[in-house]
Parts: sequence; structure tokens; C-alpha cells
Amino acid sequence: MKFVGTTSSFIVRYWAKHITPPIAARYIGTPLHPIRPKILHMCAHRSKDLLWWRVSVSQLNGNKRVIRSWCARRVRIAFEGALRQQGLDTDGRPLPGTSSRKNNLAGSMEVYVQSPCMTQSFEEIQKGANQLISELVAHESAQEEVEAPKIPSKR
Repeated sequence: MKFVGTTSSFIVRYWAKHITPPIAARYIGTPLHPIRPKILHMCAHRSKDLLWWRVSVSQLNGNKRVIRSWCARRVRIAFEGALRQQGLDTDGRPLPGTSSRKNNLAGSMEVYVQSPCMTQSFEEIQKGANQLISELVAHESAQEEVEAPKIPSKR
């Protein structure tokens, strides 16, 4: 199931299944590219029980590279903090010593940075990331409960 969340700073799209990142898809789609075998190997052996996530600054293409990388770094740090606040590491695994979550958060998540991110304070960005990650974790917990097999009671 797909989850989409937005704030003024970014848009988050999450899929429970894993999606090949666009950069890898570019090389995989070119049969004669010299790096294609390496990318195929990396995608085939990448762990499927982890969270694959990336930050995209494609909406900021009219700005200089230093601005795009600064915004991406701020959003990445905010999402790492939000995952930590939910008791998860950056790969979606539960942190040692926290019992808030039993299972990994697995799938693909894409964060698209929007132009208001350039003028917002880091606290605003962190607040938005915390909100979206908590909504995502709640969404996934609800999905796990729906998909959990029902054990019939003995009568």
C-alpha cells in the first residue's frame, strides 16, 4: 500500500515494496553501459527487509548546486532524527534498547524537497519530518494489524 504525506517543505511517498532507485534504473535500462553489471549485482543483493529511502531535490533545479545539497542535507538529517525518535535506525530497524517497535520498517521512501525548505528554519523542517514519520509508522502499524493472520479460537 502506498502512503503519501506532505508538508510545506517536502512530499513523502512510501511503498511497502521495494522500488529500484531512478539512478540505478537509468544504468539498468542501458544494456551496454559498463557499470550495469555492478548496479544489477547491488540491486539483487540489497537487503529487502530494510527501508530504502532517498532525498530528491529535483524541484529545486533552478537553484545552484550548493543550495540543493544544503537543502537535501538538512532534510536528510531531519528524517534521520525523526526515525530515531520513532525508535528506528536509518535503515528502518528497531534501535537496540527500544521496545516501541518489533518489526523493521521496510519498503521504499522518497522525500521530494520543495522550495519553501530554503527559507524555513531547521526546527520547522524537523517538526514536519517528525510528523510525517509518525504518520508513516502509524499507517504501517495499521497495515500490519490488517494483514496479520487471525488465529481461530478453540471451541
